Amino acid sequence: MHARIELRELDRLSARRLCQIRRLSISDRQIEYGGSFETSVDDCIAGSPDSIRGLAILLKDTPIGLVVLKRPPLSPVWASEDTVTLHGLKIDARWQGKGYGKAAFVRTLAVCRTIWPDAKRMALSVDADNAVALALYKSLGMIDSGSVFQGRIGLEHRLHIALD
Repeated sequence: MHARIELRELDRLSARRLCQIRRLSISDRQIEYGGSFETSVDDCIAGSPDSIRGLAILLKDTPIGLVVLKRPPLSPVWASEDTVTLHGLKIDARWQGKGYGKAAFVRTLAVCRTIWPDAKRMALSVDADNAVALALYKSLGMIDSGSVFQGRIGLEHRLHIALD
């Protein structure tokens, strides 16, 4: 596990750090599914902290990624009231494949428990063709609903994990 990464809420970052996060990049395909860093930061800052939170992923105080979490009314209609939905765990292309996403996911579970103690689970959707992401989330303890659903872009799996 990467002890060197830290998750920090966007509202606790300087304008300089926010600018650095907005400039991080991912592939066009990743943007299609989860949005750009710039759009995600703007959505988090504009939204109510009761319904959306952005967490910067920092490596030795250097921004390398972002986590976006939502609660009702901003979460998808399929998510129950006691669920936090993960809408993007983005790692800058230069830092992908080094285990930082896994470490950020584990830390995100703890942050969810702190921010929203009433939440019982965290859930997300994954493109049905994204075997790598499905395997990753399952290896981290997420449970696939078993069904494939029509999502915003195409077919998707829905996975969840308990927060207690």
